[in-house]
Amino acid sequence: MTRRTSALDRAIADPPSVLGVSDTSPMSGLRRRSLGFADVLAQSVSAIAPGAAAATTPGLLVGVAGDGALWAAIAGAALTLPVAAAVNQFTKRVSTAGSLYTFTAKGLGPRGALLSGVGLILGYAFIAMYALANIGPHVGNVLAALGFGAAAGPLLPPLCVLGAGLLCAVVMVRGVRVSARLSLLVESVAVAVLLALISVLWWGQGRVVAPELLAPAHVPFTGFVVGVVIAITAFVGFESAASLSVEARRPFATVPRVLVWSPIATGVLVVAATSVQATGFRLAGLGSGTDPVPVDALSAYNRVGWISPILDCGVTASFFACALASATALVRVLLSMGIDGVLPEALSRTHPAWRTPHVAIGVSMPIVVLVPLLILAAGTGVERTAGVLLVVSAGGYVLAYLLVCLAVPLFLWRIGELTPGPVTLALAAAGGLSGCLTVFLTTEWSGPHAAGVWAFLAALATGTVVFARLRRSRLPDIGTHDIPIGSEVLGGAEAAAGRGR
Repeated sequence: MTRRTSALDRAIADPPSVLGVSDTSPMSGLRRRSLGFADVLAQSVSAIAPGAAAATTPGLLVGVAGDGALWAAIAGAALTLPVAAAVNQFTKRVSTAGSLYTFTAKGLGPRGALLSGVGLILGYAFIAMYALANIGPHVGNVLAALGFGAAAGPLLPPLCVLGAGLLCAVVMVRGVRVSARLSLLVESVAVAVLLALISVLWWGQGRVVAPELLAPAHVPFTGFVVGVVIAITAFVGFESAASLSVEARRPFATVPRVLVWSPIATGVLVVAATSVQATGFRLAGLGSGTDPVPVDALSAYNRVGWISPILDCGVTASFFACALASATALVRVLLSMGIDGVLPEALSRTHPAWRTPHVAIGVSMPIVVLVPLLILAAGTGVERTAGVLLVVSAGGYVLAYLLVCLAVPLFLWRIGELTPGPVTLALAAAGGLSGCLTVFLTTEWSGPHAAGVWAFLAALATGTVVFARLRRSRLPDIGTHDIPIGSEVLGGAEAAAGRGR
């Protein structure tokens, strides 16, 4: 009796030739389909740096929003989730190393894409600088706890920036899998330490949240809005997993899941940390903003100062992971802009053995290291330096998020999948982001971090000039993304081989 074969079996045994499939992708220089779920998750989690965010953000929120700190943290988390939903309208359909830059091009076209690219470059580059600049104080605290306080002199912060930046560059060139797994390991340790601290403080204080934080008597509007933007910076980088979608094994399943769950988990951690720490500040009568590492002062007040060196080790590790992951996303945006012709073509080259954007790494990392070094050399303290860098980064991220939300309706309309739900959510998020960005920049313009606002606006002006020059010389086709290649399509490899003969 002859066994009957199914149509699928016959197609696998003798696949029909599929026309129109290339044997290469515009992004074949990267190590395509090599990363699993854990590696992609590591990128998003490390870029967020939840350990460092939960240790530093509550003090900043109390400083600007007072008793409204807890609600500012909740609002920041609530505003991040619809942004994640908007980004996922693209990640379910488009695989690209360009992340939000390419996504915006699919909806708003070249003009919006260029602005988004400028915003992303500022966001990723300056958050990496911010992370590098913050390593020094925590390393100094560890050295002081070990009895080497004399070593924590004025040269320590720049040495930390230089050493950590060099290590980031080496790991990034070596391969994205190495950097992703190292980042995940480091960040896991940092989060574990932070959770231990929250538990110890909660036990020592005897309460999770003060009633005044739940029902604040007076919260200044501008202070609250600035607090919301600062809270958003605790989540920025969650979208960077999209920059690894070309290298992910199952990009259309893995990346959307990562972009939903990483901000949710971070939101729970940051809100819990803000609740416990803001309550502790009230009970201890500690003035926010007077200590470069306020959570250490809180630990000392609760007579658990022994945990501070451990916390500093965890936060140092978290900031390093943040710098590494943010720089990893930065160089992939630069690679995409090089492929598109917006930036020099050399940036699109990848290492022949390690398949990493080594040219983009070599161009960007010296700048990422040099900027905080120059600011520190000018006599600016670490705290103010970090504040200026954070303003530039926050402005860039919020601008990129705003533009990708605005791109959703046009993108869905162009592909014939326009529905009310995603559009309403995306436009609501865009409205909230635009209002927050306006108030944030206006407030910071007259504050101690005004230089950050000037740098952000100067960068936008420079991007506009570049766009004008590209327009005069015929703007290139922007929005290059990954495509299936012959070896990935049943019957495609034969067709591609036939064209090569």
